[in-house]
Amino acid sequence: MIYHFILNPKSGSSPKQKKLEPLIKEICSKRQLNYHIYYTTCLGDAMEYVKSMLRISSEKQRFICIGGDGTINEMGNCAVANPNAEFGVIPNGSGNDFVRNFTNTKLFSDINAQIDGEPIALDLIKYNDSYCVNMINIGFDCAVVKEAGRLKRKKLVTPGLSYILGVVVVLFKKFGTKMKLIFDDGEVLEKEFTLTAIGNGKFCGGGFKAAPRAKLRDGLFDVTAIDKVSRLTFIKLVSSYKSGTYLESKNALKVIRHRQVSHFKMEFDAPIPICIDGEIRGAKNIDFSIVPGAFNFVIPKGSAYKEK
Repeated sequence: MIYHFILNPKSGSSPKQKKLEPLIKEICSKRQLNYHIYYTTCLGDAMEYVKSMLRISSEKQRFICIGGDGTINEMGNCAVANPNAEFGVIPNGSGNDFVRNFTNTKLFSDINAQIDGEPIALDLIKYNDSYCVNMINIGFDCAVVKEAGRLKRKKLVTPGLSYILGVVVVLFKKFGTKMKLIFDDGEVLEKEFTLTAIGNGKFCGGGFKAAPRAKLRDGLFDVTAIDKVSRLTFIKLVSSYKSGTYLESKNALKVIRHRQVSHFKMEFDAPIPICIDGEIRGAKNIDFSIVPGAFNFVIPKGSAYKEK
């Protein structure tokens, strides 16, 4: 086994990574492991590094990335269904939502627990020709992520606070996105929605449980669409949307559509921004499908996947 530690100096707080590097060297040397440390230089660099390492060697390799959900997304896109590639994460991003699907999340920052962890085959969401590990957000949520990215560059604004402030800022702007959702059973929803979330995992936005029934290895993803509503109605919904209890509220279900599917399509009048695992991209027409067991993710020793 070859171990690779991929550090992203632009993700989260870089001082944490400066402390990790000597610790990684000490532990790996003591355990006499074959290991490498690599610092990414730009978006997409981690993906290229993984691909190049897999071309060089046919030996099983474990890539442990230090970064946020966007870095995990790169991992999910570079070696789909490759049995020789395993991926782990030491959370160091703004939201760190993907690891919220597991127990004892502190162990994700334990180097020994990462080395001793076991891989589990998780699903990926395929959207057009790319892949999503955790969640895709369109509409209000996407606008909040974009605004939070701007706010967290300001002094005294923490990553967690930036998302809350982003909600407040976007709430007082005009929102609502015309979308066309086309399901395989013939149902078509064409109207303005406040937001749509397509979840493989449950969480987004630093702890919002937007897809409470989503599971990472059930061959399905959750589609949640909230009708365009007034600001007052949306404010009343936010608490249950954050806690993931909205599916148990009769009032919430009057304006929320929820389905679990393995494939559907979305169309827009013009290209719009979409948020993929916390990173903003653009699209006009999107074909979504599930790819079962395509992502070999390492669960640190002592942690476990929350099945329920």
